[in-house]
Amino acid sequence: MLKRILFSKFFNPWIIFSLILSILLSLPILSLITNFAVNYINIWDSIVKYNIWTYLYNSLNIIFFQSIFVIFFGVTTAWIVTIYDFPLRKLFDFILLLPICIPSYVVAIVYGDLFDYSGDFQIILRDKLGIFSDNFHLPNIRSLPGVIFIFSITLYPYVYIISRSAFSEISKTYSDVGKTLGLDLKKIFLKIYLPLTAYSILGGVILSILESLNDFGTVQYFGVDTFTTGIYKTWIGLGEINIASQLSIYFLFFIFLIIYFQKRFLSLEKIDIKKNVFYDSNLIKTGNLKNIFLSLFCLVPVLLGFIIPVIVLIIWSFKSWDISLFFITLINAAKTVFLAFVSCFFIIIFSLFISYSSRIKKSQLNIFFKNISSLGYAIPGSIIAIGVIIPFIFLDNFFINFFKNNLNINLNSIFSGSIFVLCFAYAVRFFTISQTNIENAFYRISNNYDNVSSVLGKKPLFTLFNVHIPIMSLSIVLSSILIFIEIVKELSATLILRPFNFNTLTIQVYEFASEDKIIESSIPSLVIVVLCIIGIITIKKFNKLLFLSAK
Repeated sequence: MLKRILFSKFFNPWIIFSLILSILLSLPILSLITNFAVNYINIWDSIVKYNIWTYLYNSLNIIFFQSIFVIFFGVTTAWIVTIYDFPLRKLFDFILLLPICIPSYVVAIVYGDLFDYSGDFQIILRDKLGIFSDNFHLPNIRSLPGVIFIFSITLYPYVYIISRSAFSEISKTYSDVGKTLGLDLKKIFLKIYLPLTAYSILGGVILSILESLNDFGTVQYFGVDTFTTGIYKTWIGLGEINIASQLSIYFLFFIFLIIYFQKRFLSLEKIDIKKNVFYDSNLIKTGNLKNIFLSLFCLVPVLLGFIIPVIVLIIWSFKSWDISLFFITLINAAKTVFLAFVSCFFIIIFSLFISYSSRIKKSQLNIFFKNISSLGYAIPGSIIAIGVIIPFIFLDNFFINFFKNNLNINLNSIFSGSIFVLCFAYAVRFFTISQTNIENAFYRISNNYDNVSSVLGKKPLFTLFNVHIPIMSLSIVLSSILIFIEIVKELSATLILRPFNFNTLTIQVYEFASEDKIIESSIPSLVIVVLCIIGIITIKKFNKLLFLSAK
């Protein structure tokens, strides 16, 4: 009897399978830690002891100033759209999300070329309009302030989305109480809404910080050294994978510190904004002059982060139009979509099995590895790439030596530089996105479904595929689209792990920009934007269906 209980508890097939998947997804972090302990070398001190302070200084500056600007753009626009009734309000509610569709490095390429001394903007100011002398030039955008500017106008939607949702969920009772106390709208925002939503806003800010720390293309193109560029240069430039892994560990510690503070602050006791009855808020009507001001204010971040870059890309695409370039872009687009679909499929399957295993039987060991594997989204792609390649290089060397010594067969690398390794890195990087959505979907499904299925003699696998998956299909599709968008925009992991001569859209853009073929990079950049816009529109549609189905 005791053996049966122990076997059921610790050797349940679902727990074992889920545990294996969790360990696999945790492999990059575990391999980095192991490699750091085993292969620590003193040469680290002589190569990067000075650079690491530059990386840290630049990263902290980006985090601090970017946070200020994304809060300003994201929170203020969310407040305006939530509270006021002004022309094109519903349109702004959607287009304020659009900068998330265009990768930061694409915006950096546009502004970097546009505002250079020899760029179109300064040429028009000097030569066409004659406003400034020939010696005049704007501050160099290829600098740390330029990087902060790019991140601010492209990453504020992370704060906008969360702030918009939080403001909409606050009961109108709070606002009514504020009015009875004689508070005007400004004080209601500062003393009621902002404190109630501070933790949600902080979550959006941390998301934007993690995205900027993950970025490689923007900082590389603008010549600003951060941890991601340092890791890439150390591995690709110096060929020192052990030193690159050690640098990754230091950066990983920096990331974990951010995550710790996030969990520390977000775990504090908060006011439940849904305790009172929810009332549809009455939008405040304003006069014509204020309507114009509100519309222009909401237009500014969209104009800077999306409209101007896209208009420039369209103009460049007409200038660089070439049928052969277009066909190459289509081929790379097909490769990108293929990678995204394959990776999405496996990520969703992994999430379903791990979440369903936790629903059936909880294991502390499984929860531990699941928590480690869920850190992938917070870890930059360059670090995940290092963590992925180390164990697969070891496996390649093992198989090559085994077949050569025992069977006298010369093998090439099996895993390194393969699509399999790239898709595995995507799975590690974006597993958290699907895991969060699918766990929430399982949470919304009553356990009565499982009990009825069990009474009818159905196995858990049958229940999963015939009961749970149909019910949570909207959440699965929503997760797949989110993952698809992220993979389409991913650069750093793809750049390091892609097979030889295998280009995606992001690699095509990066290579053109590196070769100063700025105009030619417009066509693949526009294809990325179009794919992401299609994804955002689809998400908006499915979000409405998901909301209606939850009523």
